[in-house]
Amino acid sequence: MNTRKPWTSYITENFSYKVVALFISLILWLTILGRRDFVLSKKIDIELQTAPNQVVVAQTADSIRVKVSGPRAALKKFMDNPQSASILIDISNREAGVLDVDVPLNKIEVPMGVKILGIRPNVIRAEVTNKTEK
Repeated sequence: MNTRKPWTSYITENFSYKVVALFISLILWLTILGRRDFVLSKKIDIELQTAPNQVVVAQTADSIRVKVSGPRAALKKFMDNPQSASILIDISNREAGVLDVDVPLNKIEVPMGVKILGIRPNVIRAEVTNKTEK
């Protein structure tokens, strides 16, 4: 004899497992939904440090624009951090003349979870001359 189960038994059978599975799937869904990365750009001032007997006469840019991506909380920390408002690039070991200075990525401090997408300009041309004594 073939007996059919009532439809309610499909819901109530292994009910605790079904509740746990639903709870885990909701947590995963909310985690993935909240993982959207945001993209921002920030202007960072550039300071060139020369040897004591040299001076920067001209440079193509005094600031760069850094494009970053990451979670909203980490980006807010990056944007509000006064230490990331300027970077110092040491060119004291270079000779006087027209120099192409690469902007090093490791000089830009970003919080955990923030990725640097790009820098504009990534090379700064500077003219350095020796100081003349009077």
